Amino acid sequence: MKKTSLFLAIFISIPSLFAATFEVIGPCSERPLLSVEVNASSFETIGDLTIFQLSKNKVPYLGDERGINQIFNSPLGLDALEVISDTQMLAYGWCYSVDGLVSMEYPIDYYTEDKIKNVTWFYGYSRFDKTQWVSMCEPSYKRKSAFICK
Repeated sequence: MKKTSLFLAIFISIPSLFAATFEVIGPCSERPLLSVEVNASSFETIGDLTIFQLSKNKVPYLGDERGINQIFNSPLGLDALEVISDTQMLAYGWCYSVDGLVSMEYPIDYYTEDKIKNVTWFYGYSRFDKTQWVSMCEPSYKRKSAFICK
Protein backbone atom coordinates (compact mmCIF):
# COMPACT_ATOMS: atom_id res chain seq x y z
CA MET A 1 0.00 0.00 0.00
CA LYS A 2 2.86 2.38 0.83
CA LYS A 3 4.43 1.77 -2.60
CA THR A 4 1.13 2.54 -4.34
CA SER A 5 0.69 5.76 -2.35
CA LEU A 6 4.25 6.84 -3.11
CA PHE A 7 3.81 6.04 -6.81
CA LEU A 8 0.55 8.04 -6.97
CA ALA A 9 2.12 11.00 -5.17
CA ILE A 10 5.03 11.06 -7.63
CA PHE A 11 2.79 10.47 -10.66
CA ILE A 12 0.38 13.25 -9.69
CA SER A 13 3.22 15.74 -9.17
CA ILE A 14 4.91 15.01 -12.54
CA PRO A 15 2.90 17.58 -14.56
CA SER A 16 4.11 20.34 -12.25
CA LEU A 17 7.70 19.32 -13.02
CA PHE A 18 7.13 20.42 -16.62
CA ALA A 19 5.10 23.55 -15.83
CA ALA A 20 6.18 26.83 -17.33
CA THR A 21 4.68 30.30 -17.24
CA PHE A 22 3.51 31.98 -20.45
CA GLU A 23 3.16 35.76 -20.09
CA VAL A 24 2.28 38.78 -22.19
CA ILE A 25 3.54 42.14 -20.91
CA GLY A 26 2.18 45.29 -22.50
CA PRO A 27 3.80 48.59 -23.45
CA CYS A 28 3.37 50.61 -20.26
CA SER A 29 3.47 48.30 -17.23
CA GLU A 30 5.53 45.29 -16.27
CA ARG A 31 2.39 43.71 -14.80
CA PRO A 32 1.41 40.87 -17.17
CA LEU A 33 -1.73 41.29 -19.27
CA LEU A 34 -1.84 37.49 -19.43
CA SER A 35 -0.10 34.93 -17.24
CA VAL A 36 -0.92 31.22 -17.48
CA GLU A 37 0.77 27.96 -16.55
CA VAL A 38 1.61 25.75 -19.52
CA ASN A 39 3.44 22.56 -20.37
CA ALA A 40 5.95 24.00 -22.84
CA SER A 41 7.22 20.56 -23.85
CA SER A 42 3.76 19.79 -25.29
CA PHE A 43 4.58 22.15 -28.16
CA GLU A 44 7.24 21.81 -30.82
CA THR A 45 8.20 25.49 -30.94
CA ILE A 46 7.68 28.76 -29.08
CA GLY A 47 5.63 29.85 -32.11
CA ASP A 48 3.23 26.91 -31.68
CA LEU A 49 2.96 27.55 -27.95
CA THR A 50 2.31 31.27 -28.50
CA ILE A 51 -0.46 30.91 -31.09
CA PHE A 52 -2.16 28.19 -29.04
CA GLN A 53 -2.12 30.23 -25.82
CA LEU A 54 -3.22 33.52 -27.43
CA SER A 55 -6.10 31.75 -29.19
CA LYS A 56 -7.08 29.66 -26.16
CA ASN A 57 -7.18 32.75 -23.93
CA LYS A 58 -9.06 34.81 -26.54
CA VAL A 59 -6.30 37.43 -26.76
CA PRO A 60 -6.66 39.58 -29.90
CA TYR A 61 -3.49 39.34 -31.99
CA LEU A 62 -2.09 39.63 -35.50
CA GLY A 63 0.65 37.25 -36.51
CA ASP A 64 1.46 33.60 -36.71
CA GLU A 65 4.04 31.06 -35.56
CA ARG A 66 6.78 33.05 -37.34
CA GLY A 67 6.16 36.20 -35.32
CA ILE A 68 3.65 38.45 -33.61
CA ASN A 69 2.84 41.88 -35.05
CA GLN A 70 0.16 43.01 -32.62
CA ILE A 71 -1.37 41.94 -29.31
CA PHE A 72 -4.29 43.73 -27.61
CA ASN A 73 -4.42 46.32 -30.42
CA SER A 74 -0.90 47.63 -29.75
CA PRO A 75 0.48 50.24 -32.18
CA LEU A 76 1.82 48.79 -35.40
CA GLY A 77 3.35 49.97 -38.67
CA LEU A 78 3.95 53.74 -38.89
CA ASP A 79 2.07 54.18 -35.60
CA ALA A 80 4.87 52.23 -33.90
CA LEU A 81 7.71 54.52 -35.07
CA GLU A 82 8.76 57.30 -32.70
CA VAL A 83 10.98 59.97 -34.22
CA ILE A 84 13.29 61.39 -31.54
CA SER A 85 15.38 63.67 -33.76
CA ASP A 86 16.70 63.93 -37.31
CA THR A 87 19.08 61.06 -36.57
CA GLN A 88 17.28 59.00 -33.90
CA MET A 89 14.19 56.84 -34.00
CA LEU A 90 12.55 54.13 -31.90
CA ALA A 91 10.73 51.26 -33.59
CA TYR A 92 8.27 49.42 -31.35
CA GLY A 93 7.09 45.83 -31.66
CA TRP A 94 6.70 42.48 -29.92
CA CYS A 95 9.70 40.55 -28.63
CA TYR A 96 9.94 37.43 -26.54
CA SER A 97 12.25 35.97 -23.95
CA VAL A 98 12.75 32.42 -22.74
CA ASP A 99 13.80 32.08 -19.12
CA GLY A 100 14.76 35.76 -19.05
CA LEU A 101 16.93 35.74 -22.18
CA VAL A 102 15.66 37.73 -25.17
CA SER A 103 15.68 35.61 -28.30
CA MET A 104 16.48 36.94 -31.75
CA GLU A 105 15.25 33.70 -33.34
CA TYR A 106 11.89 33.54 -35.05
CA PRO A 107 9.50 31.82 -32.62
CA ILE A 108 8.91 29.03 -35.12
CA ASP A 109 12.66 28.28 -35.06
CA TYR A 110 12.97 28.14 -31.25
CA TYR A 111 12.28 24.55 -30.24
CA THR A 112 10.82 23.94 -26.80
CA GLU A 113 12.47 21.78 -24.20
CA ASP A 114 11.37 20.23 -20.91
CA LYS A 115 13.54 22.63 -18.93
CA ILE A 116 11.83 25.87 -20.09
CA LYS A 117 10.34 27.66 -17.09
CA ASN A 118 9.12 30.96 -18.60
CA VAL A 119 8.12 32.37 -21.98
CA THR A 120 7.39 36.10 -21.96
CA TRP A 121 6.17 38.22 -24.84
CA PHE A 122 6.72 41.94 -24.24
CA TYR A 123 6.24 45.13 -26.20
CA GLY A 124 9.68 46.53 -26.81
CA TYR A 125 11.61 48.99 -28.89
CA SER A 126 14.77 49.10 -30.94
CA ARG A 127 16.78 52.31 -31.19
CA PHE A 128 18.18 53.62 -34.46
CA ASP A 129 20.93 56.24 -34.12
CA LYS A 130 22.49 57.96 -37.13
CA THR A 131 23.29 55.02 -39.40
CA GLN A 132 22.72 51.89 -37.32
CA TRP A 133 20.53 50.05 -34.87
CA VAL A 134 22.12 50.45 -31.44
CA SER A 135 19.71 48.41 -29.33
CA MET A 136 17.12 45.69 -29.87
CA CYS A 137 14.09 44.58 -27.87
CA GLU A 138 14.31 46.92 -24.90
CA PRO A 139 11.09 46.60 -22.83
CA SER A 140 8.97 49.67 -23.47
CA TYR A 141 7.43 49.62 -19.99
CA LYS A 142 10.84 50.65 -18.62
CA ARG A 143 10.78 53.79 -20.78
CA LYS A 144 7.03 54.56 -20.55
CA SER A 145 7.18 56.91 -23.52
CA ALA A 146 4.27 59.35 -23.82
CA PHE A 147 4.27 58.38 -27.51
CA ILE A 148 3.15 54.83 -26.62
CA CYS A 149 1.64 55.28 -23.15
CA LYS A 150 -0.95 57.93 -23.94
